[in-house]
Amino acid sequence: MYSQLLEELSRAVGARLLICFDYSGETYIVEPHLVGSNQSNEDCLCAWLDRKHAMGKKAGWHCFLFSGMKNVKLLDDRFSRKRPGYDPYNSTMNRIYYRL
Repeated sequence: MYSQLLEELSRAVGARLLICFDYSGETYIVEPHLVGSNQSNEDCLCAWLDRKHAMGKKAGWHCFLFSGMKNVKLLDDRFSRKRPGYDPYNSTMNRIYYRL
């Protein structure tokens, strides 16, 4: 169902591209680190929200369900490093599709 979104997000992770999207009525610009399926078998993205892009939201790690992501755009801007606390074997994931 979300194969095109999965492909786009996997490409963004591999190329370390920032992504922009709408979620729960707000716009996010994040650094994608991991794409997978959570314990409820819902496809999701684990991403870092940097302080400069937080715009009133809490900076740090966030998990976004594919079902709630709208207007996803890969940006030309890149991020350079893994963020603190990144776990490539995230235990909240049932299955990992793509990771840094």
